[in-house]
Amino acid sequence: MKTRRFFLYSVIYIGLVWLVTFSFADQNYAINILSYTLELPVATWLVVPLCIFAILALLHMSYYGFKIYLEGRAMKSDAQIYNVLAKEIYLGLESNKDFKTDLFAASSEVTKSLSPWLNLGKPVLHNDDLRAAYELYNDVKTGKVCELKRFKLLKTNPLYIQNEKNKIQADYKYAITILSSNDANEELRTFASNALVENGSFLELSKFNPIYTNNDVLTLVNRYSKDKFEISTNDMFGIINKVKFTSDEYIKIAKMLKTKVEPDLLISMFEHLRNDEGAAFEAYLYLLYDFQMIEKLREAIMSGNAKFERIETLLFLRDHGKIARADLFY
Repeated sequence: MKTRRFFLYSVIYIGLVWLVTFSFADQNYAINILSYTLELPVATWLVVPLCIFAILALLHMSYYGFKIYLEGRAMKSDAQIYNVLAKEIYLGLESNKDFKTDLFAASSEVTKSLSPWLNLGKPVLHNDDLRAAYELYNDVKTGKVCELKRFKLLKTNPLYIQNEKNKIQADYKYAITILSSNDANEELRTFASNALVENGSFLELSKFNPIYTNNDVLTLVNRYSKDKFEISTNDMFGIINKVKFTSDEYIKIAKMLKTKVEPDLLISMFEHLRNDEGAAFEAYLYLLYDFQMIEKLREAIMSGNAKFERIETLLFLRDHGKIARADLFY
C-alpha cells in the first residue's frame, strides 16, 4: 500500500513540476546524441531526472517489500516448525528441526535443553548472556555454588534459593547464617534447619531454640547412637520428651539407644516416658525383654490393660523353651 501511495504522489508531484515549469518556459530544447537529435520541452527535460529517481525508488521499495514478505513467510513457517519441535520434546522424542531463519535458533536449543524426558546435550547458544544464564542454571542445578551478583536475583527467586541450598550442602555452618537472618525465605530456613539437625552440634542447635519434628529427633537420636552427636544422656532424653511419637517410633528410638545408653538408665528413662505417654509403653516392654528383665516385664504387662501381641508371643515362645530375639518381631 505504501508503494502505491508513493507512486501516486510521485506522479502528482512530477506533473505539478512539469506544469509549473511549462507555464514559465514553454519553449523546446534539443540535444544531439550521435546522429540523433532529440527535441523536448524544457519542462520535460526538467522532470526526466525526477522520473528516473522515482522509478529507482519504486524498484528499491518493491525489492525490500518482497524481501520482507519472504522473511514473513519464513518466520511463519519457523513458528509452525517450533510448535512441532516443542510438542516432540514434551513427548520425549528426539527432535532436530531445521529453521529457515535464525529467529528460533536460540529458542529451539533452549527448549531441547529443558526436555523433561531426554538429555539432548548442551545447547549451542551464540548469545553471550543466554549462554551465561544457561551455564549458571546448569551449575546450580548440579549442586555447584555460583556467584549470582551479576544477575541481581531476588531472594525469593528459585535459582537464588537453590544456590543458597548448595552453599549449605557444601558447608552446613552456612545454615547458621541463614537461620540468623530475619529475611530468609521460609523454604530456605526449613532446609537450613534440617541441615543443622543432620550435621550441627548440640550447642549450635541450642542457639536457635528449634521446634523439633519427629523426624528431627529421630535423626538426632540416630546420630547420638553412632557417636556423631555430642550430648549428655539427660539432654538427649530432654529432646525426646519435647515430641510425641507413635508406638513404632518409640520402639525405633529404643532400638537405637539400647547399644548406647546403660540398660538401667535406659529402662528408667522409658519408664518415665511410658508414664507420661501411653504410646511409649510397648517400647518400654521391648527393652525389658531385650535386656532379659523377664519378671519386671511380666509385672508391667499385668499392670497394663492393653494387649501387646508381639511381646506376648515372645514370652510364649520363651515359656516353651524357644528363646527368640526381640528383633525377630521388631
